Amino acid sequence: MSNRKKQIFQVLEKHQGSLSATAISQELDIDRSNVSRLLSDLYKEGKLERIEGRPVLYQVKEVSVVKTDNQLVSFDHLVGREDSLKLSIQQAKAAMLYPPRGLHTILFGESGTGKSLFAECMYEFGLSSESLPKEAPFISFNCADYAQTPQLLFSHIFGVKKGAYTGADEDKPGLIEEADGGILFLDEIHRLPPEGQEMLFTFIDKGIYRPLGESAKTYEASVQIIGATTESSDVFLATFNRRIPMSITLPSLRDRTLDERFEVVTLFLAQEASRLNNRIDVDKDAIMAFMLYETEGNIGQVKRDLKLVCAKSFLHYRTNKLDYLSISVSDLPLQVQKGLLKVKEIGERADRFFDTSLSHLSFEPGVKHVVWTQDKMQNMDVYSTIEDKVSSLSKVDLETIDLEGLIESNLNEYFEVYVNELSRNDIHKELIDPKIWRLTDCLYDLAEDKLGRSFNERTRFTFSLHLQSTIERIKNNKTIIHPDLNGVRKKYLAEFQVAIELSSLIEKEFNLEIPFDEIGFLTMFLTFDLSDDIEKQDNKVKVLLLMHGKSTASSMLEAVQDLLGIESGMAFNMPLTMEVTQMYDLVKNYVNQHKDELSSGVLILTDMGSLNSFSHMLTEETGIFTKTISMVTTLVVLESVRMASMGRSLKEIYQNIQLSFESAVHSQFRTGAPLKKAVVVTCFTGEGVSNKLAERVKPVMDAEKIEIIQLQFLEKSAFQMKIDELLDTYDIKAVVGTVDVNYQNIPFFSAYDIFKDEELTRLRQLVSKEISVDDLALSLDGAIKSVPSLVDLLTETKNIAEKIENDLSLILEPGVDMGIILHLSFLVDNLLTDQHQRLFKGLDTFKKTHRYEMDIVKMTLINLEKTYHIHLPEDEIAYITEMFLKNKISN
Repeated sequence: MSNRKKQIFQVLEKHQGSLSATAISQELDIDRSNVSRLLSDLYKEGKLERIEGRPVLYQVKEVSVVKTDNQLVSFDHLVGREDSLKLSIQQAKAAMLYPPRGLHTILFGESGTGKSLFAECMYEFGLSSESLPKEAPFISFNCADYAQTPQLLFSHIFGVKKGAYTGADEDKPGLIEEADGGILFLDEIHRLPPEGQEMLFTFIDKGIYRPLGESAKTYEASVQIIGATTESSDVFLATFNRRIPMSITLPSLRDRTLDERFEVVTLFLAQEASRLNNRIDVDKDAIMAFMLYETEGNIGQVKRDLKLVCAKSFLHYRTNKLDYLSISVSDLPLQVQKGLLKVKEIGERADRFFDTSLSHLSFEPGVKHVVWTQDKMQNMDVYSTIEDKVSSLSKVDLETIDLEGLIESNLNEYFEVYVNELSRNDIHKELIDPKIWRLTDCLYDLAEDKLGRSFNERTRFTFSLHLQSTIERIKNNKTIIHPDLNGVRKKYLAEFQVAIELSSLIEKEFNLEIPFDEIGFLTMFLTFDLSDDIEKQDNKVKVLLLMHGKSTASSMLEAVQDLLGIESGMAFNMPLTMEVTQMYDLVKNYVNQHKDELSSGVLILTDMGSLNSFSHMLTEETGIFTKTISMVTTLVVLESVRMASMGRSLKEIYQNIQLSFESAVHSQFRTGAPLKKAVVVTCFTGEGVSNKLAERVKPVMDAEKIEIIQLQFLEKSAFQMKIDELLDTYDIKAVVGTVDVNYQNIPFFSAYDIFKDEELTRLRQLVSKEISVDDLALSLDGAIKSVPSLVDLLTETKNIAEKIENDLSLILEPGVDMGIILHLSFLVDNLLTDQHQRLFKGLDTFKKTHRYEMDIVKMTLINLEKTYHIHLPEDEIAYITEMFLKNKISN
């Protein structure tokens, strides 16, 4: 035993109890990962007991292990005991009870069907029924381990005498001797060569055997043989088959009922929650995918795939310091995701497994679970490895860290958006500490010299803003993990070396230590040089419409194309007789054949069902980025195709369509009580910039009516979720910050805009604008006489203006809404009094360019026409549409 091992062993002996690797590493001042490795060695050597959990605990083997509530395996705990396994269990019990010593048995079944577990259940039944004595052993051996060297195989089973073959230096007992009085389980028994089969059936016939190398003496033993094989009986000698009186076939996963597959998946997830001592939330679709996907390895593969997904979730949970683990469809391997393509085949049978009001199932720790000695999935090594790696993130040695689970989006693309948003307007040095600004100039002068390139003032300012927040964060002991530090270090080696040099200057200037993760961000700033040019897409986003029915998709797309006057989009009709897998292959083939045209991405619009699951699989199999929107209407298809034809990005189209849904939902379920107005102030990495922006905004806001809410922006989806929560209690009028979230149609003011007096005034007007119908009616008294109630007319036109503003996903400049309300009101009065109307110049051209917007305006005005029995001319529809389009706030 090495000195380190002895030290660790002595610590455990001294404590006379269980300790974690972390506790031992702290006591001995040894690296935790080294302690964990040595503990694993001691456990494999049989010197320690390992107690599964989080964290894994170790104790000296002689010390009594604390008993848990876990149950031993038995037939009563098997999934399918009253259904697919009922006959197999009856056969197994009969084999164990058959006098005098039970029947030799062979278990047939595909890989992963649970033959080893079933054999152990037979053993436990023998003990509980007293057909086996209490001290009866259960010896397990896999014949495949030595199939290439028959002599070693035979020596393991039957024993060996000294000198039987080269290397046999002493007598060794075989497994038959060890199993005397109990059961010998021979897995993959078909790997026994004919000679071995003959030796075994001699033992079965007479109860005697000869160790390898023994010629004179025979030995006796009383052993019940249970064999397991993935092959058919044809691979065995006929004489061997006759000597195994009981054969039991275990069903494959595809032959199991849906209920059993649900139980297999949920049972394993409950076990993992207990092993980790933490809650696991799993999306319903993820569970359904695991229930339905095709596996070659049956239940064994399901457990391995679930273990992999749980490990990935655990990595995300530990790295981001979350309260619980969560698993969604996007976390699943591609072959598992494809299980959702079969949802249509089971129809309404799937509904009984889930509460329709819940989006996920929660698995809490503490559930009793079966302990199976042969189950490799119960070990905690994978989680211990993740613990080791996450705990060492702050150390220099990062080469072995696998950060794949942390990179959920394209880091470079996201970072580029961040940098460009920081620098999108005029430079305001008043935001930056002069000391930081001077240091930034020195750092970039050095970088220009080292890298042989120049960086403009816009780039330098952007970096200084980031640097200021970085320094504040480090001083406040806040850490940030770079999601792909090794990737950046390898890809931008020159920039990384310069960033290290720059970090030493920053450390010297501010007397602090720059972590390696921050150096990763500094590196990325050195890879960008900002300009005012706007990058244009080479190709436009392709819209694919997938719907059930013989012609539903093509008919809807044709109507949209006629309305817009363009030939764009692709329709895929799915007759009710078509299998989902056929539909998927059809779409996948189309994407593969048109890859050159789809570099900007694909937007999939579906009506319902398993068509919604195509996006993740298409992205993985074709490499083309896709997004899916379900339950679409003609209006959604119209807007998607229109925006795609204009060259808008996939991300922008997707968010705008989502916005139309979310706005509708919020408006439907929001209570009648008025919400307090709010302005959200945010920054990307720290609170310093956010505080300065709040100080700039507060003086022009009425504190009693408008609340300033400060939020930290570290991750876009989390920020958007927070905005959604706030929208239930606040009427958010604007977002002010360093990164444009482009969400929920909320106007955005950049950190630079807000330091311009005219932009600050515009923000104040936007937030404070309120139109009182009663006051407006009072001021117009006598001006409009053709309607019975001026208040009713103004209320109607006010509601119309707000609805058009919302449906067009725009925000009007302050004061314009008042003008539109007055315009609509006087227009009604003119039509009722038959006054002359204007003609819109270039009406045909405007209609062709803005047909979609005009249709929205026209549809919204129908109620006004019905209420006052008027008809709005197309020229006036065009004028109203133009008012909205020309007076919207541009972010």
